[in-house]
Amino acid sequence: MSAGKPKDISSKDITLYALYLLGGWQKRVHTEDIALKCFKLAPSLFSWVKYPEYPDIQPVRFALEKSKDLVLGESERSQKKDSIGGWMLKDNGVDWINANISRIEASLGKHKPTGNRLDSDRKIKALLKSEAYQKYLTKKEQAKIAFPEFTESLICTVNTQREVIVDRIESLLSIAEESNIEKVSEYLKFCKKLFASNLNN
Repeated sequence: MSAGKPKDISSKDITLYALYLLGGWQKRVHTEDIALKCFKLAPSLFSWVKYPEYPDIQPVRFALEKSKDLVLGESERSQKKDSIGGWMLKDNGVDWINANISRIEASLGKHKPTGNRLDSDRKIKALLKSEAYQKYLTKKEQAKIAFPEFTESLICTVNTQREVIVDRIESLLSIAEESNIEKVSEYLKFCKKLFASNLNN
């Protein structure tokens, strides 16, 4: 966590980036979770003035309200009775992230390439729509999933090199756990165990 103020970056940039890191490209995220992530990324921009060791939620709320063209949702304090609250990136919000993520990470001093992460996020979206994953959601560990169905959920085939399949599983598992997508983590761990003999050959 850097103590200095990031250069050439706005509160909106960091807020949308934090929402993305928390899995906001595929689920709603609570405002307080976004605020805490922003504080960890740039404490000088998201902390109280008198007590800088505490995160300030106000700049996050303001940034989200001003970004309604890129995000879907509302503050939990103002949510309607039939709304679940929280925030999620719209499709054009994800496009905005793709276009700005390198600039944001450079300003935050994060030098790790993000191409693999963005690619993994797209693969998780495909996994969520796959037949194998839908079977797992319905039957859990009683699901009858064939190995070809599992590899298809990874955007692979049974002929894909085993090293590639294993690397993809670990990459998606890492992203799922970082983004708190528990059901995807459970599915991948279940299939790793179910198809251990296939993956180790």
